[in-house]
Amino acid sequence: MVVAGTSDPKEPGRAQGVVRARGVGYRYGDGPAVLSEVDLDVGVGEIVALVGPCGAGKSTLMRLLASELAPSSGLLELPARRSSAGRLMLGYAPPDDPHLETLSGRDNALFFARAAGLRGTEASGAVDELMGLLGLAGDAQRPVADYDSGARRRLLLVEALAHRPALTLLDEPFLGLRQPEREALIHILRVRSAQRGTVVVASSKLPLLPELADRILFMHEGRVVRGGRVAELLSSVGPATRIEIQLERRPQHLEARFRPGITVISHGDPLVLESTRGQAAVGEACSALIAAGAVIRSVTVRETDLAEVFRRVTGAELAS
Repeated sequence: MVVAGTSDPKEPGRAQGVVRARGVGYRYGDGPAVLSEVDLDVGVGEIVALVGPCGAGKSTLMRLLASELAPSSGLLELPARRSSAGRLMLGYAPPDDPHLETLSGRDNALFFARAAGLRGTEASGAVDELMGLLGLAGDAQRPVADYDSGARRRLLLVEALAHRPALTLLDEPFLGLRQPEREALIHILRVRSAQRGTVVVASSKLPLLPELADRILFMHEGRVVRGGRVAELLSSVGPATRIEIQLERRPQHLEARFRPGITVISHGDPLVLESTRGQAAVGEACSALIAAGAVIRSVTVRETDLAEVFRRVTGAELAS
């Protein structure tokens, strides 16, 4: 069940931008559940990132938050889509890009800005500013049919952000953005957060999320399996160094040849070790392998990061 919030921030009731889910599930037709027992709270002015592999349920959850889908089970409370003055309170950039192909990029963005409730110079100013920040100023007058996939994605961001929604939902927002545009988008979203705008993003760009998100929620097999601030997530697994070793030839009984503090995580290719003694154990591990008759091709050392936290929580790999 979906419950809409109040239509205006000044009216009594739930504040604009607040999202709450309790036991939310969803299935497409008669298929298996793609979301199961999802609990979610997003407060006013908060930026929350949904992180998980393909098929984890991130995009389906975003479609529920955008009211494109209704939950199959559970309770979902969302802000009203429009204020009492008619302004659209939701901005959504989905995985696809439903543009008007024959119109220019600027005319597309103006169309959606006006449909969201902006008028005249307000719409023009907001669109022109965002197109400049996101690297589209030079393509503003070109028809969208001539845009490449990256430009189409950036235009979608302009359309989702121009009307300054109370709730912004961005699915893979960093696709097609170069480094200056990524930095610009992070700045835009942090400013919106400071102005009490609520933001939910679904993203696989883990290195960018600590700078952007107030909280990160890991999703796996249709569930939210862990959430928290970046520092909390990293500290929850304790200090550890991941050592990945490619071998030309491998000995048997690897674990018995390592001192305490080095654990074999995977016997595959590469061989994956975990050290609780930091990078100081790397040379020791390599020496033990060589003494056992191994031939080492390469060594990669990784300190604990969000991808490692996800692996420990779920047992699955998540590319960073």
